[in-house]
Amino acid sequence: MLVLVKESNLNLIAIDFSINSPGICLLKDGKPYYISYLKPGTGTKKEQKLQEEMNLLDDVTLIYQPEPNIDKQEMARVMRHRDIAEGICNIIAENTNPEEEYKIFFEGSSYGTSRFGTNSLIDLASASSILKSYLIDRFNVTQLEVFAPTSIKKHAGKGNMKKMDMWYVYINDTSNIESGLWNFCQEFKEDKKIMKPLDDLVDAYFIMSYAQTL
Repeated sequence: MLVLVKESNLNLIAIDFSINSPGICLLKDGKPYYISYLKPGTGTKKEQKLQEEMNLLDDVTLIYQPEPNIDKQEMARVMRHRDIAEGICNIIAENTNPEEEYKIFFEGSSYGTSRFGTNSLIDLASASSILKSYLIDRFNVTQLEVFAPTSIKKHAGKGNMKKMDMWYVYINDTSNIESGLWNFCQEFKEDKKIMKPLDDLVDAYFIMSYAQTL
């Protein structure tokens, strides 16, 4: 149902951005490739064990961020955001061709979840802006888009879908049967909660898929 097609001479990047667990979907040889940039210690011990297994898949790279400075002062906040932006840019550079153009897509945030220990809209907005600035400075970005969450959800099924609904659409879509991540996810098909960072990677997948319909 959701077919991804690699455009020639072009890097396509979809980012489900957060401070603690940004998820990235890009295309390698026309197929989705997933990258998670997790805050250290994310998830339960069981989840961390499963993250180690997931990192062995051929279409997934899981990288842990440097230990965050928990100081809430403004200098520490901004430096944290800069570190994340630089880390994401390095990850993208390692998995794409920097000589080609880039189209980069984000999902607009609902701002309803905790970011860096707070629910601060300013925190998330500033971190996202810093990342976008780093991306533009680092790469030949010819298109940078932010999609409304409802648009991505409508693409997946309905505009009022929850995270679990998006998850079920993904794991039941057999067009992804060649994906190591998709097959890994089948083990958790009946779970009532999505393990980190699978929720972020699935969201990034739908951002990428939606972008290709435009």
